[in-house]
Amino acid sequence: MPIHLSEATVSRPSFLGGGAWHLRRLRGINVLFGKNGSGKSLLLRSLRDLDPAGSHYIVPERSGEITFELGLITEVIAAIRRSQNTQSNFLSNYRQHVITRIQGYYTRRGTKRVSEIQHDPEDLLKAMSLVLPDFTVKVKDETPFYDLRRLKDDSAVTTVTHLSSGESQLLSLGLDIVTILGVWELDRQTKRILLVDEPDAHIHPDLQIKLADFLSHIAREFNVQVFVATHSTTLLAALGQFGGADAGVVFVQSDQDQLVSEPFSADSRELAALLGGHLLMGPLFGAPVLLVEGDDDYRVWVQVARSGTVNLCVLPCNGDEIRTYRKTLDKMFEALSEDAALRGYALVDGDKYPHGTPDAKFVPFIRLECREIENLYLTDEVLQNLDYTWDEACVKIEAEAKNYGEKSDALSQIRSVDRQQDDLKPIIHQIAEVLDPKGLLWTVRLGKILGAGRPHGMLASFLGHDLLEALWPELKSTQPAEAGGGNVSDQPAS
Repeated sequence: MPIHLSEATVSRPSFLGGGAWHLRRLRGINVLFGKNGSGKSLLLRSLRDLDPAGSHYIVPERSGEITFELGLITEVIAAIRRSQNTQSNFLSNYRQHVITRIQGYYTRRGTKRVSEIQHDPEDLLKAMSLVLPDFTVKVKDETPFYDLRRLKDDSAVTTVTHLSSGESQLLSLGLDIVTILGVWELDRQTKRILLVDEPDAHIHPDLQIKLADFLSHIAREFNVQVFVATHSTTLLAALGQFGGADAGVVFVQSDQDQLVSEPFSADSRELAALLGGHLLMGPLFGAPVLLVEGDDDYRVWVQVARSGTVNLCVLPCNGDEIRTYRKTLDKMFEALSEDAALRGYALVDGDKYPHGTPDAKFVPFIRLECREIENLYLTDEVLQNLDYTWDEACVKIEAEAKNYGEKSDALSQIRSVDRQQDDLKPIIHQIAEVLDPKGLLWTVRLGKILGAGRPHGMLASFLGHDLLEALWPELKSTQPAEAGGGNVSDQPAS
């Protein structure tokens, strides 16, 4: 991830002690963490004022309607006017500013083709699927300048009254970010700093995880350094997970002027999850903790947890961290309970079973009965959900293989793969792009199917008996539509 600012000095107001804040060792993603009144918002706006053209500040209080206002064109495009409009924590017509910037983008772009502007707006919009997986979002060069539709029934959304408060916040934030990226692309702006003030307001913890994934993707793919002010330990933990070594925490205290972005270690992620009740509150109310390896596993199982049919708290680990997390969690549960009412599981890939590990009373290992979670995507039940048989899927992938460059050989040989044990990770994104008519990320599609009910058939076999009994103990496989093989709603779980 880029680091446009490795250090900075900005004025500190007199009521917080005066003088200056000195920020050091800044990273690609910097999470400003501190109590109310510590100066986080003032600090973000001061960083914005160092370079208004290359910085964009997003206010914490975001309201308004998703409509276009002609009189805002200049205000949403000119950097100085943008900064003048965000001198406080509140912008009453925030959403109108965002929608109007879409028209401002097309006005500035004029008649230039994609090849002339050196970027494709569709690449920016693809990132929106990370934060709004239940919708499709398109922008247009004519009023109302956007097309927002629910995947479930293709119904158009034209007002915030058609959205939950969390959905409207994520839509506004997402469009704000991708439209300013579009403006920066047109301006050939190389230094890009995104300053997001309390984005977690009114957003459910599960959706905060998707927001963290989105922000990390934006930073990595579009040359953006990100600063986020938050009180949410869920968002803190998720940014640490997706940002990895590029993420840091800045503990903001009103009596300190030296602020350092501390590396986001595994211990930091674990502590953040604990403080947020992610581990303790869930199990106390009957939801087991599931430790998983890697970002893709995390995305799948978080989607399952959102379904409402499986009570689950998902905690991500990287590689061998799962051993340490499992040991720590087992000791914690043992200290809190004499029986196994508090319970967790450490889920590992079928090719990585940790032999020689001592038994654990509260957090046993469970192994997938396939190589990795990617293999689940090619089971008969997932293909059925996509309206394919295995043979039909092979025909489709073989026909499209020539369009995928260096991946074409592997795709053209899809019929010969062992769906349960072969390594599908290198081509899973291309497979999903070919097979999914709605363009859902493969992790979202798989998570929705697993969340629809107790799996059966090949999908159940690949998951394994132990995992089925751990997560779906009371659910019986009856009809395919209820058990991971029929229609899966594209609506968000309530």
